[in-house]
Amino acid sequence: MSIAYWRKCDFQVHSPRDPNWVGLRPAGIDEKADEGEEAVTPETVEKERATWAENFVDQCIAKGLEAIALTDHHEMIMVPYVQEAIQTRKEREEDFDLWLFPGMELTAKGGRQCLLIFDAALSQEWWDNARAKLGIAVTSGARLNSKAGRVEQLSCAYPDIAKELDEHKALRGRYIILPNVSQGNDHTVLTNAAHADFLRMSYVGGYLDKSQTINTLSSRNRDRLSGNNKMWSRREIYPMPTSDSRSDDFGSLGSNDCWIKLAEPTAEAIRQAFLSHHSRIRIDPPKLSSLYIKKMAVNGSIILKTDSLDISPEFNAIIGGRGTGKSTFIEYLTFGLGCSSLDSPSPRYSGGERLSKLVRDTLVSQEGCVDLEIIQDNATFRVVREHTTEYQPRITYPNGSEEQVEIGELRRLFPAVVYSQGELGEIGKQTQGQTDLTDLLQFVDPSYKRAQEKLLEAIDSSGKGVSAAIEELVDQWGTLAKLNQQTLHNRAETQRFSALQATLPKLSPEDKKTMKYYDAARRFEGSRLGASQHADRVLRQLDALYLGLAEEHDLTSSIEDDVEELRDHYHDFYTTFETGVEAVRRELRVKRSALAVAESNWTQKLELARAERDKAFERLGRHQEATDQLIKLQESIAESANEITEIQSQLNDEGDMQRVLEEAKSQHKENVREYRAQTKSWAAGIESLSKGKIRADVTTEGDKSRIINALTIFASGTGSQEQQRERRFIEMLEDQGADSIVEGLTNECLALLEWRQRQHLNVRSRPRCLLLDNIVGKTKHIQDAIASRLDLVRVSAIATAAAMPSIELYYRDEHREISFEKASEGQRAAALLLMLLEQQGGPLVIDQPEGDLDNKIITSLTESLHHAKGKRQLIFASHNANIVVNGSAELVANLELAEDGKREFVPTGAIDENDVREVITSTMEGGEKAFRDRMEKYGY
Repeated sequence: MSIAYWRKCDFQVHSPRDPNWVGLRPAGIDEKADEGEEAVTPETVEKERATWAENFVDQCIAKGLEAIALTDHHEMIMVPYVQEAIQTRKEREEDFDLWLFPGMELTAKGGRQCLLIFDAALSQEWWDNARAKLGIAVTSGARLNSKAGRVEQLSCAYPDIAKELDEHKALRGRYIILPNVSQGNDHTVLTNAAHADFLRMSYVGGYLDKSQTINTLSSRNRDRLSGNNKMWSRREIYPMPTSDSRSDDFGSLGSNDCWIKLAEPTAEAIRQAFLSHHSRIRIDPPKLSSLYIKKMAVNGSIILKTDSLDISPEFNAIIGGRGTGKSTFIEYLTFGLGCSSLDSPSPRYSGGERLSKLVRDTLVSQEGCVDLEIIQDNATFRVVREHTTEYQPRITYPNGSEEQVEIGELRRLFPAVVYSQGELGEIGKQTQGQTDLTDLLQFVDPSYKRAQEKLLEAIDSSGKGVSAAIEELVDQWGTLAKLNQQTLHNRAETQRFSALQATLPKLSPEDKKTMKYYDAARRFEGSRLGASQHADRVLRQLDALYLGLAEEHDLTSSIEDDVEELRDHYHDFYTTFETGVEAVRRELRVKRSALAVAESNWTQKLELARAERDKAFERLGRHQEATDQLIKLQESIAESANEITEIQSQLNDEGDMQRVLEEAKSQHKENVREYRAQTKSWAAGIESLSKGKIRADVTTEGDKSRIINALTIFASGTGSQEQQRERRFIEMLEDQGADSIVEGLTNECLALLEWRQRQHLNVRSRPRCLLLDNIVGKTKHIQDAIASRLDLVRVSAIATAAAMPSIELYYRDEHREISFEKASEGQRAAALLLMLLEQQGGPLVIDQPEGDLDNKIITSLTESLHHAKGKRQLIFASHNANIVVNGSAELVANLELAEDGKREFVPTGAIDENDVREVITSTMEGGEKAFRDRMEKYGY
């Protein structure tokens, strides 16, 4: 099996035999020896040529080349030497990998030049036959000369070279001809008035000299190669860059920057690359997905043979007749990734239960095993699911360590996108109404879906923050009410004390002084209690700060010299913090102890002052009853003052909960605004990634369902009629926006709730609630019901409600536009599939993506495949030959029924291989037509 993969190539390289070679050459017997020197012998020629070939191979490897063609003019004398050098290196180095294509540069009638490139394995006998057929003289005597002789033009025009060679049946399909399409030389076939020959040639590609690229060609020549200029060609001819290297310093070797995707060293592989040049020829380094499945092995299945399959990092097509196990393979593969129908059943997909049963009955119940080799960021991971771990995934990491993980963690580590047969069409069918955005984001950039989930979580979280702030504000209202009660009580008792004291006889100056001192001491006691509580709070919060930050971060590292300065400064910072805070804590504890002693001493003085006051009252004698009452009032006033101090301290700790609520509401609004803005961005992404197949209209406040639901919760049990309530709300939207209405409703609800909280204090009458009355109902019955039922749940429902964006989708078919839900299943599935192919990410695994797609849509799909395979790994099971052939699958794996009744992969490989093309033609729907259509388009 051969998978098509990228190789850096240079397909026009000359040897020292070239007459225009620059620099030293290996010796030749045609060279005259200087006086006193021995004549050059054939042995010397052979030795120096072998040395040159070894050096040449070294240079190719140093330049990063992986496939080369040695193409001297009309001869191939140096090819065997390079072949020998490569073979020697392979025997010496197991991983050595350089392909050599034997070839020639031909000069046809009129001076037009072409490259003739043969299969790497074609024997030298057929090289000679080809030269003879083209009328190129073979002069054995000149073989050992240092350079080739004069080149004679061929007798045929360049379009006829293939016809001449094909007269040898053994040569058919074993070579490829590439005409010179360079800019600004005498040998190009793109000269003015040369269109007739170009139009009739059967060749599928061309070459450029001296590192020219398609980007350096004139617009005129690009037009001639494009396939759009019918005077020149009805098919696109891609101009492959070459170096035209011919100097002893190899300075230009590999300078052409050309990468070609090849499965084997054959002319057919090169031909297939030109036929699919959009995805198989590049002039900049190719990029592959950073995450792909490299190999899959299955053991113990009652359907698939125990076997392993190497998988391309690009486009893989699993083919075979109906009932040969393609869906089984796809489901086993996704089972290995933790995202099969058994692992994550989709409630929307009708075939999920069948596929779940397939995995259970044919693999799990048989104690079978799925073993995946996964590449991520060039590191190799192994994932095994087998009965010994009860099918919990076991991962082997690049360092050799193993770990058993949960299914969800496996999916997070190696995210893949999986769709079973027909599932895309079903999702498209159900993607309508308010679920459009959520459903479609899974087909756009995965970061969009994660961003949506994150924003919705943020909205939910900030909504809970608003509810919590309302609850805390209500509690604070209760505390304020309690403070108000205590203040009024304290004021009343103080007035009673003053009035009762005025009825007593005048005290002596000494007793007045005693009473005055006690009054001051009593007032101070309230302040003293507040100060004591404050000191305790300082110590508690300082302890909490210290304990929360008490651990120094570990900055040890193997790169000691580079991190030493940073680590030392951090350590100095932390040490200063630790020692400083600890010193402050110690000092404050000492000072708190001293304060406690002072408080104890003060308490004694207060008790003494109270006793002196009591004696002063006792001296009033006959007024004992009044004095006893004054003492009780004074103690009650003191207790009340202390409680007021404690409540005020509690309020200080809580802060302004009204401000906290406003901040929570502001954050909630900001999250909703961000979601609305991102929805517009996501909608634009949907349009772009669908390549215009979908148009998305976003209405910023289009979805009012959250507000309507909140009104339903608020009005529950009040007698408010739902239809009338919704109608009045919608009518109100004509004059003001949804956000403004929600803000007004929230303020009215809070005012009503505060009134409820303080109603027993007769603070004020029921506040006016115009919005609530206009929407929920104005009748006294409804208003009384609202007032009696009002609670945190109802108020929070209103305060956290918001109008969300709505999105309307339209499917575009050329100039026609219809709502997405009215499009056919095939149209919807096509749009969704095109979006998937525009994404980067993990493997995209789809069972029979063609579904209900018509041929026109499949043509668009195959064009997208050329670009998609460089962004992510594609693994499709398919019956449609156009997808496989025109999508240029890097791996085609055919499933067949074996003699034992199980299914096996025979054959597997790229389209470059003949047996793969034959099985596509014989087993796939439209296989022969797919190749025939391509022949009409490309000439082969």
